Amino acid sequence: MDQECLSVVIFDQGSLGARRFRIRKRTLYLLGFFLFCLMFAFCDYIQIRKSILGLNQLRREEQLQNSQIKFFTSRVDGLEKQIAKLMDFNKRIRMIANLERNQEMVSFMGIGGVSPTDIREVLKTQYLAETSAPLILRTNSDPRRP
Repeated sequence: MDQECLSVVIFDQGSLGARRFRIRKRTLYLLGFFLFCLMFAFCDYIQIRKSILGLNQLRREEQLQNSQIKFFTSRVDGLEKQIAKLMDFNKRIRMIANLERNQEMVSFMGIGGVSPTDIREVLKTQYLAETSAPLILRTNSDPRRP
């Protein structure tokens, strides 16, 4: 026997007495490597299970938040419809009372306001009208400025 072996002796109290096993060192190293790989795979499996549990919890939270967003969106749409009705009603009353407005009335701007599609265009045109003309005049009036 050229290979190095480990001898394991087990003493039994029964009739057999002692048992002797011979294990090659190479087999022992392979068994240790296999156990190490198995332990690594098991630890990785545990980490993946924890990640899956966290992911499932995040998905439930996402579904809850999506349902809340849909609910609030429907409420906001309802409020926008009510505001549109009230503005139409206001316009009718002003026509009946023969009252004219001197300027465009932008309501509720500080507390949410009307729908963004209605007010953004008005504000954008006002902003461009106010800021672009003086800038052009200022740059054309002094050509030496860098």
